[in-house]
Amino acid sequence: PIIQHKLAHDRSDYISNGLVIAHVSRELSEFEHTLQDVYFFDGPSVLDAFLADSDIFSAWVNAERKSAIDSYMETIADPGAFKQLYEDEVLDRDDPKPTRIAQNVVMLISDIAERYAVVPSCMQQLQFLSTTQFPVVIALVEDVEGEIDEFSRISLAFIRDASSNVSGSGANSPFAAQLRRLASWYQTVWYVEEAARDWNDSTIYVDMWAAVCCHARALGGDADPRDWRDECDDWGEKDRKVLDDCVTLETNEEWLDGGIWERTIKTLGELKQRILELMSRAINKDTVGQLRAYRKKANWASEGVGADADVEVSIELSGLLPELSQLVSVLSELLPFSGSVYLLRSLAAELDMFLVDRVASAHQFNSSGGWQFAMDVSAISRVLHASAGGSALQGPSGQLLAKAMECARILSCSLDGEELPGNSDMTLSLSEWAPAILDAATDDKEAMLVLGKLGVKHLSIEQIRQLVKRRVDFAATFSSPEMF
Repeated sequence: PIIQHKLAHDRSDYISNGLVIAHVSRELSEFEHTLQDVYFFDGPSVLDAFLADSDIFSAWVNAERKSAIDSYMETIADPGAFKQLYEDEVLDRDDPKPTRIAQNVVMLISDIAERYAVVPSCMQQLQFLSTTQFPVVIALVEDVEGEIDEFSRISLAFIRDASSNVSGSGANSPFAAQLRRLASWYQTVWYVEEAARDWNDSTIYVDMWAAVCCHARALGGDADPRDWRDECDDWGEKDRKVLDDCVTLETNEEWLDGGIWERTIKTLGELKQRILELMSRAINKDTVGQLRAYRKKANWASEGVGADADVEVSIELSGLLPELSQLVSVLSELLPFSGSVYLLRSLAAELDMFLVDRVASAHQFNSSGGWQFAMDVSAISRVLHASAGGSALQGPSGQLLAKAMECARILSCSLDGEELPGNSDMTLSLSEWAPAILDAATDDKEAMLVLGKLGVKHLSIEQIRQLVKRRVDFAATFSSPEMF
């Protein structure tokens, strides 16, 4: 009675300063535990009665929400909100690196949960979660999405303008700075996502998940426990009884793999993937943009091109290869291994398509020019391959730039078995297998079986025929109208 009288006397103060209610609730919880553990008290709970006052509970929830949002808004407004807190050497590459705003979000959610953990009612805990914690994560998602949308809208500020005379190159280039900006968003979302995975497995949230599963079962029909947030504003005493009395998932095994943070984790994962895809598009466009001169190279069929065994790569690639190597290094600093592999696989696929469609299929070649092309493709492949330490970067084909490599094999294939530096390692000369491939009477499936034995497995039969026709030395020797 004394405590209840004191609480009633100070009620107006609590309502005007809701955060004090958290302190009072903790004190009441500790007091009641002492009575129960030491004096075996089994009477009614003062804390239950205190929080059953809707005005008191609402004041606490509203104060928590305002405090959390104010703290979040103050942090996100700072120009350094997405700045990484620790040096790269402090954390492992495959650990998320917290930014100021990511750490702020995680600490806010953790601190709020610690304060309302003393609340006996699971329904009230769920109302805290829905009203004070989820909005903070939602605000972060919306802010990052806004940054991404703005970034995409002013794409000219993102993609390198080859005609401009900007200062810096490689790791210090404006393009690298933009990649770092995107990576800071990725690390922010990743850090909060990993925290949400940990929360999903913690006792307080497991108990909440059990309660909403029981509640969904009580509703019957097609009720999905993941939809609880849509209903919680309308919960009444009947819902409270179901939620507060259920603390086990034993009868809800179909939902054991879910969790109260499941949809949040999914949303953050999708946002993280969106950032990766934006980075991928930018990297691909920037890299292909640096291949303009290479695409216009037109001396593949000239005498002497590629005939010197000491020549390594075309001079038109001299700028790209160091830039590509620097890109690989920058990505390894900015992203986890899986993220950089995703980006480099995408880049490899883009380069493979470019080399096939814009170079191999767009120019005339002799076998020496074909060998030069093969050296170029190998040089690009080596730079990409070194980034992932071997096979991790390889896609479903099992080889980087698989189609470009096969183009190089065909374009450098010996015309009739002559020995030239860098001839293709095909076991048959072009004059031995190409006429049959070009013959309209040849069955496509049989042709591909033969080509597969020669190491050509990823190009289509039409692509192969077009490449053979690109060999000017073959065309000069086999000029049958039926073939060409």
